Amino acid sequence: MVRSTTFRIVRVISVFVAVLAANSLDVYSQATVDRFIAQQAAKEAGDEYAGARKTLLADVDGGNIADLVVLFTLEGFHGGNNHRQYLAVFLRHGKSYRYAVHGGVGGKLNRSVDLASVTNGTINLDTKEYRKNDPACCPTRNGKTRYRLIRGKLREIG
Repeated sequence: MVRSTTFRIVRVISVFVAVLAANSLDVYSQATVDRFIAQQAAKEAGDEYAGARKTLLADVDGGNIADLVVLFTLEGFHGGNNHRQYLAVFLRHGKSYRYAVHGGVGGKLNRSVDLASVTNGTINLDTKEYRKNDPACCPTRNGKTRYRLIRGKLREIG
């Protein structure tokens, strides 16, 4: 009985570690993403809100290998309290990822977005849209949108 239970626990831990490894970035890839976001923040005179960064590994270009999708937020532009959200795609090349494209997808007085999933190359985002009387901090209408990588550009497809 003890052996059977131990085997099950080891198996569950092994599966968990494999899933975690498949969804984590190596140090080099993480540095590539960090460097890209730092450059964008410098260009826009803002700072990354690192706690809001989300990443997913999934095929977005049809190459049958996991690419990297990153949702990141920049804020504090020129000392203000504005924020913008961006979606970036890094394509897999050999053992590393290379920046492909990025674009704005949300922000203060626009909409708030959350990276939900990637399905068949489509990047799915959950959104919070502004209603007429919503304060600037807090959009309340739930929604969804989707993006695809089309001819090297991120296109919102609804």
